[in-house]
Amino acid sequence: MIVINYFDWQGTRDALTRWVEAVRSECEKNNVRFMGLYGPSQVKFNWCFIHEVDDQEHYHRTWRGLTMPTEVTHQVIHYLWPDRSFARELPRYPPAHFFDVR
Repeated sequence: MIVINYFDWQGTRDALTRWVEAVRSECEKNNVRFMGLYGPSQVKFNWCFIHEVDDQEHYHRTWRGLTMPTEVTHQVIHYLWPDRSFARELPRYPPAHFFDVR
């Protein structure tokens, strides 16, 4: 599953760098793949962390091990679960037979 943690930061760049390193370190301890810090363009938040995890419990364990800095004024977390309902690969478009001209 992919987890996107949007947050607003009201602090210095140095403090943000320390926070990113603390998150990265805690992710390594809990087997959570830290995919990076991003600046989202389509939402009102300053920054977002993107993680890849096997289940929510790993992600929650990671955040329980951290102390939220006061510079994080608020946050929103989105959980994106993979859709495994397809028994086969989705069809490609355009289908190959579109090009069979005889």
